[in-house]
Amino acid sequence: MKKLIAFILLSHFNLWAQEVTITGKVFGENNESLPGAVIEIKETNQKFSTDFDGFFSFKIPKGKYQLKVSYIGYHTSTIKITAFKNIFVNFQLKPKKEELSPVIIYAIKADDKMPVTQTNISRQKIEEENLGQDVPYLLELTPGVVATSDAGTGIGYTGIRIRGISPQQINVTLNGVPLNDPESHSVYWVDIPDFTGNTETIQIQRGVGTSTFGSGAFGASINLETQNVSQQPYTKIEATTGSFNTLKTAVKASTGLLNNHFEFAGRYTIIQSDGYVDRAFSNLKSYYLSGTYQDQKNTLKAITFGGFEKTYQAWYGVDKQTFENNPTFNYAGAKYDNNWNVIGFYDNQIDHYQQDHYQLHYKRVLGENFFVNISTHYTYGRGYYEQYKQDENFSDYGFTPYSLNGQHIEQTDLIRRKWLDNDFYGIITSVNYKSEYSKLIIGIAANQYDGRHFGRVIWTDKAVDTPYKKEYYHNLGVKKTWNGFAKYTYNITERFSLFTDIQFRNISYKINGDINWEEYFSLNDKLFFINPKLGIYYQYNLHNDFYLSIAQTHREPNRDDYINNYPETPKDETLNDFEGGWKHQQNRFKSEINIYAMFYKNQLVLTGKLDNVGSPIRENVGKSYRIGTEIQTNYIISKMFQISANISLSDNRNINYKANDNNVIKEYGNTQLTYSPSVMGAGIITFKPIENLKLKLTGKYVGNQYMDNRNIDTSKLDAYWISNLWARYSIKPKKTINSIDLTFKLNNIFNKKYASNGYMWGDTPYYYPQAGIHFLTGLEVSF
Repeated sequence: MKKLIAFILLSHFNLWAQEVTITGKVFGENNESLPGAVIEIKETNQKFSTDFDGFFSFKIPKGKYQLKVSYIGYHTSTIKITAFKNIFVNFQLKPKKEELSPVIIYAIKADDKMPVTQTNISRQKIEEENLGQDVPYLLELTPGVVATSDAGTGIGYTGIRIRGISPQQINVTLNGVPLNDPESHSVYWVDIPDFTGNTETIQIQRGVGTSTFGSGAFGASINLETQNVSQQPYTKIEATTGSFNTLKTAVKASTGLLNNHFEFAGRYTIIQSDGYVDRAFSNLKSYYLSGTYQDQKNTLKAITFGGFEKTYQAWYGVDKQTFENNPTFNYAGAKYDNNWNVIGFYDNQIDHYQQDHYQLHYKRVLGENFFVNISTHYTYGRGYYEQYKQDENFSDYGFTPYSLNGQHIEQTDLIRRKWLDNDFYGIITSVNYKSEYSKLIIGIAANQYDGRHFGRVIWTDKAVDTPYKKEYYHNLGVKKTWNGFAKYTYNITERFSLFTDIQFRNISYKINGDINWEEYFSLNDKLFFINPKLGIYYQYNLHNDFYLSIAQTHREPNRDDYINNYPETPKDETLNDFEGGWKHQQNRFKSEINIYAMFYKNQLVLTGKLDNVGSPIRENVGKSYRIGTEIQTNYIISKMFQISANISLSDNRNINYKANDNNVIKEYGNTQLTYSPSVMGAGIITFKPIENLKLKLTGKYVGNQYMDNRNIDTSKLDAYWISNLWARYSIKPKKTINSIDLTFKLNNIFNKKYASNGYMWGDTPYYYPQAGIHFLTGLEVSF
């Protein structure tokens, strides 16, 4: 009996010793996790499913097996494995049915085998992180990104820089349609609040990237895609509350696919926040509606979305002493006595703007590998910002000086509104052909922008001879552009591919009218650019890929560049970009190293100064460069633990920089480019102790940067490190409620005092303070 027991125990031990662990992840073509995917082992008829994040893990005896993975709406994938030790397996599934949304941006989005430095944000990550903060804060942990916020919390006016590149040089598209304002070149995320709630994927291309409809990316681009057609109906209710009286409510719904042809979806959001900075409140509303028809050869999708924002101005910043002692102080709307002591604030010093977008997309399949896509778009924006101004000269507004009781009156306190009323519309089309060995995309677009700028005085404290609300300036900017591109990818072998891309841009820009009272401005500039690209991609083996690319691009000055440099005409910018990368993935470890060298001619660089309406002033700096490397890693320690990190190291220089100092040209040598940290990094530790709970600890480091191209000491913006804590708990009831998700985010957990942005007033620095420790918590219920 003892021998029998010993034999049984030994047999069980030997069997256990012969088992190995198979772990892995199942994800879609945009790297989104696929929870609930089924993994079937053919030889044993065993079935397992992926968890909330698409991961699976099971033990089997050593041997050879065939694994089949299936997921609703995706093609089944089958692979053979030899399991004589613990292994990690990735499955990337492709959708069964090509939906419209990916086709809309097919012409501009880079796939993972293109020689483009890129980062992709999946729908799952967007949903997890969306608590009401703007897009820049969703992207701030990606390589080379600095996110900024006027109000200090990521709600209201926000901005983003990538590799030190200003927002005016980052090309942004939405479903392939240009989103940058054609005159300012900026994207005002506050005009479309909570748009991430309607977003399927976001792709960041660093460097020149692939050609787009619109302006050339001058070092970075962000491509957003609205949500795909939902096969099943749903309703989602979202609520967020947090520090500074932050409150967000949203309702989202879809009919699902009706009669296999139709789908309608919509979303409405309200966001309110007092902001960290005094009076920096935000009152934001947004909407999204879409209707889709599709059959085997045709897809038609109509989209309308927009937003309304009312925010108290917070773009004045604070001086260093105030930053140290009273960082929430806001100069906006301040009223002063005769000794310039603050005696109160104007309560309606606001920015007030509404923007509505309309897009119509049509796709026609002409053959098995051939289709065309045609899109039209129209954007209507209108609004103003209101300012209380003291001791303004009559002559600046067309008022006539007068005498009263022997006193000569030629100044007044007043309230003014500066208006922008604009239309942006156009048509874009692309032809797409794909064969066994090659892929060709040809695109062309024509767009026009009409911008009406005018100012009105709505109140004065002195009797004046000009009726209130009369315009004291009015000018019209008309910008017409057409651009075309052709992209060709040829697979020389199964592992080696060649990529070529050339873009043409033709620009006509006119401004006529008064930019101030009786200060006439006239511009008629015409430009033509050719932007070529060439790259190679090489898959050395299953675990290592390499790519190289070279590209040239040009970009025109923006409206403020023309006005601030008048009567001289600023020069257009030229960038020669060299990019190279190595991607490695094996078992649970994934890494990527990118090296870049960006050489500029006449780069329009931020000077750190603001003009009289608060817009950043830029200057041509002759020759300059950005050279650096970006390293990313991701390691899945176990089913419970995962670590990811990235670091960006760069040298960003003006070459032989010269500046006018009191009408004397001074040479400063090779100075650092403004707002361009030489070191940036981010890290994420993910812990999943149980099936429905996920925890993340994140950190972001931004090194020292200068706000003045002279690199004077007072212009240094100090380095900072901030850490956030994030948690998400999910429940999946079995009846009428599909899921309940509770998300909590504690920002700046160590209460770091820091400024992510600033500007210079002469040699005096001003800072935009960011909030200390604060929280957001969100509840999402899906039916």
